[in-house]
Amino acid sequence: MEKAHLYEALYLVNHGIDEAVRGVQRLKKSPKLFMETYHKSMAGLERRRSIINLQFMLEMRKLEEDDESRFEEEFNVWLSDEPLTNNEICQLMRGVERERKLEGKPPLVQFLSRSKRTKKPPKKTEGVHSSRKLNGPMPSAPGVESTVPADAHA
Repeated sequence: MEKAHLYEALYLVNHGIDEAVRGVQRLKKSPKLFMETYHKSMAGLERRRSIINLQFMLEMRKLEEDDESRFEEEFNVWLSDEPLTNNEICQLMRGVERERKLEGKPPLVQFLSRSKRTKKPPKKTEGVHSSRKLNGPMPSAPGVESTVPADAHA
């Protein structure tokens, strides 16, 4: 998950407030008429800065704690010598797809909903349950004659 752009945005907000504070400080040089406005402005700017920073840090703390627990689980799965189960593989792939979606990338895997999943009977593979003899002639369909001589397969 890319987080640098969030911290950069907070930096730009704080930088903008710093610029505003410098502008208000220039008003301090004005006559005493502006002193009340100066103090209100300074307090208001710093109050807004602290609210923005506090809210940002609280939200980021929640995200970081969620990430820490999620990555701790993933880290432990990769350290294990046990092979991954189908459910674990599915969870990992869902996590990958969730991250790709957040990044605006196309999916690599499509997950079918439970209603679209169908139980298909396993396919029989040739040779395992085949009625055909390995060295014998190929059985012909009824009403179809072979053009290969009968003794050609011997």
